[in-house]
Amino acid sequence: MRPFDKTQRCNYFPMLTIVTFSTLFFGFFCYNQYMKTIPFPDFKHQHPFQESSNSTYVQLQETNKADDGDYERIVSPLEECDIFTGEWVFDNGSSHPLYKEDDCEFLTDMVTCLKNGRPESLYQKWRWQPRDCSLPKFEANLLLEKLRGKRLMFVGDFINLNQMLSMVCMVQSIIPPEKKSFSYASYTTVFKMKDYNATLEFYWAPFLVESNVDPPTMRYGTVVPVVKLESISKHGDNWKNVDYLIFNTYIWWRYPTMKALNGATDSVDVDQNVAYERALKSWAKWVEENVDSNRTSVFFSSMSPTHMKLKQAL
Repeated sequence: MRPFDKTQRCNYFPMLTIVTFSTLFFGFFCYNQYMKTIPFPDFKHQHPFQESSNSTYVQLQETNKADDGDYERIVSPLEECDIFTGEWVFDNGSSHPLYKEDDCEFLTDMVTCLKNGRPESLYQKWRWQPRDCSLPKFEANLLLEKLRGKRLMFVGDFINLNQMLSMVCMVQSIIPPEKKSFSYASYTTVFKMKDYNATLEFYWAPFLVESNVDPPTMRYGTVVPVVKLESISKHGDNWKNVDYLIFNTYIWWRYPTMKALNGATDSVDVDQNVAYERALKSWAKWVEENVDSNRTSVFFSSMSPTHMKLKQAL
């Protein structure tokens, strides 16, 4: 695996995952505020009720067509909405894509599909549609206001790095050049928004727990990973005092058995599922002991397609 190789072939599924997660997070983040400001539907022009499996009703109203050809989707007030249950829908309106590759200098070459020769861009028109509600239209200035004075950090492997970069691309266009900065370090990538006293960050920890492939020089698949399944504090010290934490770990758990450190230098083979469970228990214990739920919101992004399946799909 070469997670930071800028010359590898472009895969568009990770890009879809990146944009979707960023949009889902924004929708979840801002949903309550939108519910306070969105008017109750006009029942004279309302679509029929849609019933979900849990008997929750959602009412949608299609308003006048906007100048850009998009229909505005109005959501009736709901106390809760599962934004993670839904489907991909094709949206040919002007609201997608949420940003263009050429307009964002921060994307790595591995996720710039058009730059790498993809002949069409229709894949950028797909958006996530929750089953029981609709996500609010993305507004960069609203997200920035919500992040004012806060830190949002993605933690994990290169999938979360790409998600962080995509979120940067979604907001950076409305920030003057002199009011933003971007920096790389051994483990961290930080985008600062000076006027908002806010940061979007990424911390490299492909297994969440510590491993021999954590250092920058070891990330290119040249050595077999050895993980410390119960050791996480070295990484965890960098996750403290963050307002929003988004974790992921999956792609690097690709071996049927994983080598786990046993003692100071010896390693033993551990079944992949057993090793993954032990690592997640170490992560969950760290969250429970170190995260103040009154200040910090924690998200965990589940598995994404493996490289092998992506190559087959292409």
